[in-house]
Amino acid sequence: MRELGYKKVALAPFALSFILTLLLINKFRTVRIHEVINSRFGHFATNTELSFLNSLERDTKLKIKSINFYCLGHHTSTNLFFESLIKRQLVVVPGAFGWLVIFLARKLSLKNLLQTTTNNDKKGLLTKYPPSFNFSDEEIRLGEKFLKSLGILDGQRFVCLNVRDDSFLAESQPLGWSQSRDWSYHSYRDSNIEDYVPAAEKLGDMGYTVFRMGAIVKKPFYSTHPKIIDYATNGMRTEFLDLFLGAYCAFCIATGTGWDSVPQIYRRPSLYVNLIPLASVDCLVRDLLIFPKVLLDTNTRRELTLKDIDDRGGLQFSLTKQYDEAGISIRDMNPKELVQAVTEMAARVEGKFIPTEQQKSIQEKLRHELMNNPKVQPSPGFYPIRAEFAACFLSNYPNFLD
Repeated sequence: MRELGYKKVALAPFALSFILTLLLINKFRTVRIHEVINSRFGHFATNTELSFLNSLERDTKLKIKSINFYCLGHHTSTNLFFESLIKRQLVVVPGAFGWLVIFLARKLSLKNLLQTTTNNDKKGLLTKYPPSFNFSDEEIRLGEKFLKSLGILDGQRFVCLNVRDDSFLAESQPLGWSQSRDWSYHSYRDSNIEDYVPAAEKLGDMGYTVFRMGAIVKKPFYSTHPKIIDYATNGMRTEFLDLFLGAYCAFCIATGTGWDSVPQIYRRPSLYVNLIPLASVDCLVRDLLIFPKVLLDTNTRRELTLKDIDDRGGLQFSLTKQYDEAGISIRDMNPKELVQAVTEMAARVEGKFIPTEQQKSIQEKLRHELMNNPKVQPSPGFYPIRAEFAACFLSNYPNFLD
């Protein structure tokens, strides 16, 4: 790390000269500098895709051709294969030099050059445009060869299952930094992988192969079902396959964590289970199916309605202690509910799900509430609500909108 610090000092004059050159060019042609958050995979994938699409959208509207530089904010990317993919499409400024360019642009308040990075697709760009970072023909053949080695032939379906626990951040972050952090501040997002076994086996019975995803996980995924593959622990995992499986799955089942950005940027259908916060804007603006965790009154154990949660300020709580202080307890979905959710998702993907008029009405009422809630929206309709709540959730908790 000390060597990296010396390198930044040595490169500082060159980075400053680079920025001054960009300022000069910007007088004649639009220049943009984008920060690439490559140390956390969720931001690495989604923010980078949206940064690229936002520039493409602006250029199209202004009828210009801008010059864009994408600066890596960390010296090592969390997924080197994805780094290689974006380099085919983008002009990437790597390592310490990229960090310095971003650092100096901020210090100099160059807001006309430095672009804001986001994972919030408010404009619906992921729906409007195709995926930006494509696999080569050879890479597709390599991925198909892997699937065939497992008996998954052309046209057969597979699903990715990614369940958040508390292992990844504690073990993956740099030594010293991770030890100094208490990651329990967002433990409310964690789930028990064992609860997902019946749902995975249900999908297996329906003909889907299920890959349990993950880089660092707390527990193995125990199942004797021949179509359940614990990819996270059985030695198969590679950075390439992390991308390929997420890009080509029939759909993914996720809990709202970093890897989930892969099926997002490759436009794969996604079911988010045990999702919390309840009104996470970056999820609500996406074309998702959601079955959230259930929130209860800590003292009475009564299930809280949307209004109850809103009154306690809990729609967007991001810290475990906030729920505790508001007297809110959190209950995970039970295995039966997980089976219901994945069954509904499969029916939707297969075109077999037909909502009832009552389900449509409840869904629209919920969307209206979220579109006009001042704690969710800066102004009515500012964030479009594209996500839907699972029909089985609304059926299981009919008083949620009371």
